Amino acid sequence: MTATTVRELAAWLDAPYTGDGGRVLRGVAAADTAGGDEVAFASSAKVALASGAGCLLASADLDGRTVIRVADPRAAFARVIARFHPVELPPAGVHPTAVVEEGASIDPSASIGPHTAVGRGTHIGPRCDVGAGCVIGRDVTLGENCRLHPRVTIYGGTRVGARAVLHSGCVLGADGFGFAMTGGRWEKFPQVGRVELGDDVEIGANSCVDRAALGVTRIGDGTKLDNMVHVGHNCTIGRHVVVAAQTGFSGGVTIGDYAIVGGQVGVGDKARIESKAVVGSGAGILTSKIVRAGEPVWGTPARPLREYLETLAASAKSPRLRAQVKELAARVEALEKSRS
Repeated sequence: MTATTVRELAAWLDAPYTGDGGRVLRGVAAADTAGGDEVAFASSAKVALASGAGCLLASADLDGRTVIRVADPRAAFARVIARFHPVELPPAGVHPTAVVEEGASIDPSASIGPHTAVGRGTHIGPRCDVGAGCVIGRDVTLGENCRLHPRVTIYGGTRVGARAVLHSGCVLGADGFGFAMTGGRWEKFPQVGRVELGDDVEIGANSCVDRAALGVTRIGDGTKLDNMVHVGHNCTIGRHVVVAAQTGFSGGVTIGDYAIVGGQVGVGDKARIESKAVVGSGAGILTSKIVRAGEPVWGTPARPLREYLETLAASAKSPRLRAQVKELAARVEALEKSRS
């Protein structure tokens, strides 16, 4: 971690500042815990006034405070965190315990960690960091500056673009879940396709992206998958999509660019989520359903948020309605008895 002054940090962000430009900053912290030698971002004026940070990233000047003025404080803060906590790359080279098959191509600037296996015909690009215990099959391509955390598994034929981040336990290219009932037993449908990832993709721990039965399972540039996400065979996920944890996509699902998918969402075969659509956490999307952009969808089966909230409100009233119906039934019964 390297100390810097407010003035230097503002110049690095290409942003104006007010207050003490010579103040030395030694780290970053949340606004409510930051001290006088730390920088934080202010999501509101109330947060800023209560903060003890020596410097605040904010969208407006604050009287009496040292502020670097930026249009998006949170995004600027992400850059500042990276400045104070740069990723430390291991030294280039192949660890003596790694097993590299003949015919693999590893750029001299890449780092291959202990007990890693690299298959024949695989190409690992410049400045890649492959952690301990990774298994990379045959004919795999890793673009430049990829980072594989320990124990990532990549099956043969997979293509990974530049600057990918794959977290521990991630599996790319395992067989899709394809079986056909034949003569009273399940016969495996051979999965002979592959997986392709674009540039700047990040995949969380213990997530799985299955190879296509035929063709390609594809994830576009800039897409981010959380932990324990499952992408089935022949799915096509667009660019800059975000998917929260424990979500599962069945085979053949299509997701458009910039879509947002919450956690624990289940998506049936060949469903389609349009570009910029929003799917709320826990939603269930039925087979072949199309989710349109516009209003977020929620619930199972997934439906527009307003409709979902109306359904919840009606459900909340049901105990009272049951009591009223019971009371009315008792009155009707009493009236019928009195007439008889």
